[in-house]
Amino acid sequence: MVFARTHVELHNIRKNIEQIKKLSDNVVGVGPFGIGMDAALNVLPNIGKINPGVTYSALAGALLIFDGVRARASMMVLVQMFAILTIDTLAPLFGKKGAIADAFFTGHKWSADLLLKHMEETIYFEGTRREAMHSVEYRDLMGRVRAGKESRRVVFLGGDGGSDKAQDLPSIPPHG
Repeated sequence: MVFARTHVELHNIRKNIEQIKKLSDNVVGVGPFGIGMDAALNVLPNIGKINPGVTYSALAGALLIFDGVRARASMMVLVQMFAILTIDTLAPLFGKKGAIADAFFTGHKWSADLLLKHMEETIYFEGTRREAMHSVEYRDLMGRVRAGKESRRVVFLGGDGGSDKAQDLPSIPPHG
């Protein structure tokens, strides 16, 4: 199954995102600055027509996007990540200046942080919406939404589509 269905799977996704972030943009740290694998690989000569830095960057970016899909990130977050990662991946193709820019542009870190923040701002319920409706936590959450005290996204991990898709709760009108 592609989508995460438990909090353990979400924890593993977070760990994977952190590892990609560190490897891609801070494998060698010097004070507040770091050099990542994509920048380090850009100094290697091409293998035929394949640039090792671009290849690594594209694969690491694809893994971040895949983890975003698994965590059921919103389409807007995925589009933002894709744009950032595309710039980061293609920069070295513009000669030495592009490779230097790539070394300073931490696109994988930026995208990873965007996704991790989005996941942190999401409330995940294991099971379907129908199952969650019977829990005290869900009823408390809906009370906070109706009172205007809660505006985070809610995702039901057990849903297989249909009415159990991610819900943006701010669109639910306050009760009364």
